[in-house]
This record gives sequence, C-alpha cells and structure tokens, in this order.
Amino acid sequence: MQSHIQADIRAAVLDPLLISPDQTARLRGQRCARCGADENLRPGGYAYTASEHQGRLGWVVKVCRTCPSWGAR
Repeated sequence: MQSHIQADIRAAVLDPLLISPDQTARLRGQRCARCGADENLRPGGYAYTASEHQGRLGWVVKVCRTCPSWGAR
C-alpha cells in the first residue's frame, strides 16, 4: 500500500487540461482519491473538475479503507 502523504483530489477543483494520469485514475475510482492506493476501495464522496462552459463537473470517487471518506480531508 502507498503512503498517505499524497494530495487529496477532493480538496480542490481540478483543471481538466492539467490532470495527471494518477489523478485520472483517482477520478475514475481506480485509486484512492486521498492517497492513491489501489486496494480495498469504498465510496469516498466527490471530486470536481472545472468546465469552462458548464461550471464544475462532479466525479464519484473512492477511498481506501484506511483513509477517511466523505467530509474528512
């Protein structure tokens, strides 16, 4: 399992033109939105990307069993 020091993608609205492959995997629920782990995932709230003409786009993300979900960041 990866360490829990990476940035939580739920903490800010992401620019879709600057999203890294790791952030894409987190947005798709393939990795933990908080730490990037790829095992023992569960529902973890929403992350957002900015859309120039549509405002914010919400993504249903997941978190691993050791990271807090919903409101905690």
